Amino acid sequence: MTDLAFTLPSIPFDKRIIPNEMVRSALFTIGNHNASRPFLKNIKVSSFRSSEIRYTGEELRQDDEDVWLQLIYLASQTQKTEVNFKPYSFLSDMGWAQRTQYRDRLKASLTRMSATSLEIYNHQFEKGIAFSLVRKFEWYSDDKKLSHWRIWLEPEMVKLYSELGKMYTKVQWEQRKKLGPLAKWLHSFYSSHAEPDPIHLMRLMSLSGSKTKSIKHFKPILRNALKELMIVGFLTQDVFIDEQYYLVVTRSKEAYKQVIHG
Repeated sequence: MTDLAFTLPSIPFDKRIIPNEMVRSALFTIGNHNASRPFLKNIKVSSFRSSEIRYTGEELRQDDEDVWLQLIYLASQTQKTEVNFKPYSFLSDMGWAQRTQYRDRLKASLTRMSATSLEIYNHQFEKGIAFSLVRKFEWYSDDKKLSHWRIWLEPEMVKLYSELGKMYTKVQWEQRKKLGPLAKWLHSFYSSHAEPDPIHLMRLMSLSGSKTKSIKHFKPILRNALKELMIVGFLTQDVFIDEQYYLVVTRSKEAYKQVIHG
């Protein structure tokens, strides 16, 4: 039986969806997943235009976004707040190795997201929502006895896909799995725009949660990420940084229509 108050959009098997407010912000940063993560308390997250985000919890990164995307996909299949899965199947779907260390990494990500407080306010629609990314979860270390893990999502989270602006982004899943942290962030960010506008590198650094202090040091990292996006076919070769340090990109025809209106 589906949850009556819980309705997610239908998601094709080769796509994942995420609210624009999330991918147009530094909620999921581009930090190295192996590096230590600071605990943030009611921090205003750098965000794009009409949204204001405040976050409490351990810093989230692109690997956490991978987990979140897969959770939402699984929840959409059953239209229930409770998500059941086999850990190694989950890892396989994300492109992670099916080994104990990656299962532990998945558990660590779920732990982080279950100990969060997220507030998102959309000025355009004069509406806000506060919730935890993961309500609670259960896991089992002996897969021979109990092969499934269970995660519960907050029902209020669905409002991000409906009432709060009705805007979310469709992400090409196979492309994303081949990318590094900054390329993943750019992939989601540019997928959320019908027509990518030029954006200043300082603004890009802030929105992506980069810890780099200067454009000089950010540019080589950015260039490598842009090459990744060209290789997977998301961007064309028509990419450049102008004299005022604005990044100008062109998406490929296949990647053109990514924004969905609920």
